[in-house]
Amino acid sequence: MSMQIKSIQLAFSVLYHYFDECVKKALSNLPIQRVDIPDSLLAQAESLVLGKLPSEKKKDLPLTSIFEGISQQNNSQQYLYDFKPLSPDSIFPDLQRNEGHQPFELWQHLAKAVEEIPTSHRENINLWLDHFDTALQCYTSQITCPYDQSISFYDFTKAVAAFVVASMDKSADKNRPFLLIQGDFFGVQDFIFSGGSQSNKQAAKLLRGRSFQVSLFTELAALKVLNACDLPATSQMMNAAGKFLIIAPNTPEIHKKLDDVQKELNEWCIKNTYGLIGLGIAKMSAGKVDFEQKNYEKLIKLLFENLETQKLKRLDLTDTTQSVQEESYPNGVCEMNSFFPALPNSNRSIMTEDQVKIGELLAKKQRIIVCDVGTEINNSYRTQTLKLDMFGYNVIFTDSRKDTKDFGHPVKLYQIHRFWDFSLAKNTKDELWNGYARRYINAYVPFDEQEQIKTFDEIAQADEGINALMTLKGDVDNLGTIFQKGIQPANIAKMAALSRQMNQFFSLWLPAYCAEYSPNMYTVFAGGDDFFLIGPWHSTQKVAFEMQQAFKRYVAENPEIHFSVGMVMSKVGLPVPRLGDLAEMALEKAKSIDSGKNAVTIFNRTVKWTDWQQLCDLEDEIHRLAKDYNISTSYLYSLIRLCEQANDKNNIESTMWRSHFYYRTARYVIDKLNQEKRDKALNEITISLGENGISQYKINFAIPLTNYFYQKR
Repeated sequence: MSMQIKSIQLAFSVLYHYFDECVKKALSNLPIQRVDIPDSLLAQAESLVLGKLPSEKKKDLPLTSIFEGISQQNNSQQYLYDFKPLSPDSIFPDLQRNEGHQPFELWQHLAKAVEEIPTSHRENINLWLDHFDTALQCYTSQITCPYDQSISFYDFTKAVAAFVVASMDKSADKNRPFLLIQGDFFGVQDFIFSGGSQSNKQAAKLLRGRSFQVSLFTELAALKVLNACDLPATSQMMNAAGKFLIIAPNTPEIHKKLDDVQKELNEWCIKNTYGLIGLGIAKMSAGKVDFEQKNYEKLIKLLFENLETQKLKRLDLTDTTQSVQEESYPNGVCEMNSFFPALPNSNRSIMTEDQVKIGELLAKKQRIIVCDVGTEINNSYRTQTLKLDMFGYNVIFTDSRKDTKDFGHPVKLYQIHRFWDFSLAKNTKDELWNGYARRYINAYVPFDEQEQIKTFDEIAQADEGINALMTLKGDVDNLGTIFQKGIQPANIAKMAALSRQMNQFFSLWLPAYCAEYSPNMYTVFAGGDDFFLIGPWHSTQKVAFEMQQAFKRYVAENPEIHFSVGMVMSKVGLPVPRLGDLAEMALEKAKSIDSGKNAVTIFNRTVKWTDWQQLCDLEDEIHRLAKDYNISTSYLYSLIRLCEQANDKNNIESTMWRSHFYYRTARYVIDKLNQEKRDKALNEITISLGENGISQYKINFAIPLTNYFYQKR
């Protein structure tokens, strides 16, 4: 612990060095003792973070969007961030920045925020620094760093602190003193969507619990590495979508500790999940020259390749990890997950019981305590402990009290390692800071009036027409290429910022948007670069389009950054694992439309996002025409056959679709109208349904038609 305290003091001293003077004056009484840092060491760390020698300092310039410059040529526009605290709304850049906000306001907010960290946590500086890191993110991720207008103060100073801490270890290799530690969970989707005989009964609660549990696995694995290596929270550069990146000194002792952690993680995953999930830790040493801009792309390429190699060594099954478990299933299999044995006097496994419990607690609790196994914490109505430890840590749910003096004794003994707030923003304007370290590991789910998670049956009834669900799966196109080649000139601060900001759209903005505008959406998972939603069949389509439009704004209108989506409509009874498979197939179809991807698949039809708005407008037009001219459903059904003919270029008979269209329109619609309406009706139907619909979109015009039919059921 003494080594970790020294590294915490060192990291905080680096952060403090860059603070605005008004903050330094306000922060006179802090729990972390500052230490002197040689100017030469700071200068070296700055060069490593920037990939070059620092240029002339910049002050009070607005932060530019890192997305704007990715892979684009000759882009003269400049999207800027406003000087506002972090919120779902403030993470969007704009061409017209609000001049009314200034950076000194954010510094004042930061000084006040530090006072809101629980007083009892001052006696545990490891815990306190984690809280402070969130405060720093909330109030300085919209401020420019001293040397580069595209890098935030938060991402820059945190990276500098990580390199300074790693540089202070005198036993590190002289030529390659740094060790990049990357962790990646695999088997996540198999774990979330694994089924059992009764898994559909509490599917909504179970899915939410599993997804949250997976997020916890990643966070706790990263914590395990940090604690083993005596590193502070600030040495963790990234943590999103089941992946994390930590910077450590390259020493034999660190390598040994990482091997021990990997062995412990493997054994836990085999024992408790029977190999359904696992975490690979990739290690790569690096010299100072590797972080230079001209070499950084190669460094990242090697890091990604190293991680792929680790995935092929899954769980170390050919080496020391016991891969065959002595399990006789004396009580039968778990009713929710057929891989796991049931507990005595129960139809569920211990893992499943925790998952269902998590699903229940997410509606009632807002914070998580991570502590050593055996820590004495009062298990009152305000705290709920999970039965299964995770990698040697107990996980305890608690509520959002102002201060948590009840836990003062284990805090003081350093038995509590983390105290995380996972509450969601109530709306897109809601600021995030509330005195505790925040983790974006929760996702929006709808609750009923009794504060119970709505069942899928209830969700399916929320839209007009047929009672059905729409399952949506999507992810960002070509993200690996964006990370490895897109940021030019490249450096580690930009990569950390890109990871953090990409994750924030899905884990911060999306839940807030659903809470405010689409309260019946169910988020299975959303973070990193991918998302999986289940909602009412028609509302989900609207959410998909709103996400696409918002993401376009979020990435500064960069046409090279986009996501694809697959949507599948189903009745409620379809098993959830099957929903996952079907949505994945739809997503693959969307991505295979052409090399550019950027598409959506629904009703087994795939269209580009650029066509989606027009198809939605055509759906509205179908409703209007049907109402104004009393158009029958049978006539509209017949148009699908004409869509198929228009799409068939190889059959000469298909070219007659227009004559069929005019004939059917005249006979089944126009002839039934009053004489004075006929000319206008024929003209509108011919243009809207014939030319703008069938002629332009061919078989894809079936999408708005299908939506119309389902709304009339």
